[in-house]
Formats: sequence, C-alpha cells, structure tokens
Amino acid sequence: MAYVLPDKPLPETEPPGNLFVAAEEILSVVQPAADEAGRRVYLDIEFGYVYGTCRAVMMPIEIGAVLYRPEDDSVRYVGEQFCYDIDVEIWKKVTDECGKTVGVATTVANMGRGEYGMPYDHSYRSPGDGVYTAKATAKKAFADLRLFMESVVSPVDAPAIVVFAASMEKRAFRAAGFSLDGCMLVDLQREIRRHFKMKQVLSLDRLARLIDFSADGSAVASTHFRYPVPREYRHLLAAHRGMGDAVRTFLLAREFRENLPHLEERIRALMKSCEGEEGGCRNGSAGNATDGTAGT
Repeated sequence: MAYVLPDKPLPETEPPGNLFVAAEEILSVVQPAADEAGRRVYLDIEFGYVYGTCRAVMMPIEIGAVLYRPEDDSVRYVGEQFCYDIDVEIWKKVTDECGKTVGVATTVANMGRGEYGMPYDHSYRSPGDGVYTAKATAKKAFADLRLFMESVVSPVDAPAIVVFAASMEKRAFRAAGFSLDGCMLVDLQREIRRHFKMKQVLSLDRLARLIDFSADGSAVASTHFRYPVPREYRHLLAAHRGMGDAVRTFLLAREFRENLPHLEERIRALMKSCEGEEGGCRNGSAGNATDGTAGT
C-alpha cells in the first residue's frame, strides 16, 4: 500500500461505479475455495510525487502482482518498475506501536537512473517547464500501468483484484484508462476492519506481523502457508515494494479466509494490549507501520 498525502488527488475520468463486493461475499472473493476455477490477482501499486511540483503531479513507479490459481494452489509473480529519468518524492509515514503517526520521512529517487535515497528539500521547485514535463512523464507512466493491467487481468480469468487499501488503486486505474468492467476490486483492509467492527484500520505492516510473514530469500511464508519465489523476484520482497506488499496481501487474504479463528485471536489480543494507549488503538487502529511508496 502506498502512503500519499490526500490533498492532491489523481486526475479523475469516469465515475468508478460499483467496484466493491458486498460484505457477506467477501470471504469467497478474497480467497476462493480450492475447487473454484479462475484466478485472483493480489496487487500493490507504489506511487511518487514528482519532485519540485508541490505534490501537484503524481505517478506510479512500481507494481507487483501475485496471480493465484486455486485449482492447483499455484502462484505466479509479475512485476514492473516504471523507470523514467525524473526525480520523485518517496514518502514514508512513521507510526508508533499503536498506529499513531509520529512523523514522515521523505527522500528523492530517480528510477530511470537507479538512484535512491537522495536528500529532499521541501523548498525546491522544478524550474522552467518542469511541471509540464512532469505531467507528460506521469501520463506515460499511467499508460504503462494500463498495459500492465491489461496483460495480467481479464474478466474471464481473473474475476477479482484484491488490494490492501483501494483508494489509490481506484484513482490510478481511472487515470490510466483501465476499465474494471466485469472485474471486482476488493479492499482487504476495509473488509478486515468491517469484520472486526473497528472504527479505523490495521496497517499491512502490523497484520503481516500477526500472520508471521517472512521472506527468507527463496520463499515467502505466513503462519499456515509457504510458497517458493523465483530468483528474479527475490530482491523485490521488502515491505513497501510493489511485489513485497502484493505478496503480503496474498498471504494475509489466505489466512483471513482459511484460518480466521487464529488471526482473530491475535488481532483481538493486539487491540486489547493497545487499549488506552494514546494514539488510537481504542478506535481500532494499530500499527508500528511505515506505509510508504516504493523504495522505502
């Protein structure tokens, strides 16, 4: 899940329509039964503001997807970096043990040149026609996103896309011109909050800990599941990378679907331990999260 400040939304086109599944259907959609045909795509997109545009221009910079086939319990990994020679801001929200935001860390990266961790100056402004150039580059990146989505999703083969926190993905799909007709978009974060009747949400970081998520270089695993990872994707499994968060979302969905009592026990214990702490666990939010854009 990418963390971005909400005051500069992505460009909107057509209204999204009914993108979500009814609550009573969520468990069968998030993780289908073993004998159901069709894939589910577990997806994460990372975004960055173009540096020097005062957060006026945002673009996708990385995407990861896990394609799951329930009929043979197999997975396929697909990912892409949108590498353009332009500087983007990488924002990382820092929270305490109970999810209270205590700060934001920001760096600058250039995906086209492979440069990361450059210093961020909040007073910097892109010179000349920099904003125009930024918008043109962002448009190309969204076109790349559309091509990626069309290559991995079809209404017949993948009737559902599962993401963790869907607001940015919805806006990105609209900006990219990617149609969700015939395909359901499921927000796993929202459905977990709904199931546990929380006023706020749990972060993917915290939930990954609660399912014992691990990536040991050759495989990814949770409490009850383990899958091998091809060599070419093993370096992309860190938290807040497109592939890393897509994998965490996939395994969280499996635990939520197939081992709910175990997950519920851990979440209830977490909420109880944080109750009364300043910052919001009384409202159902728990974290120690650093939910940020790619490269954090």
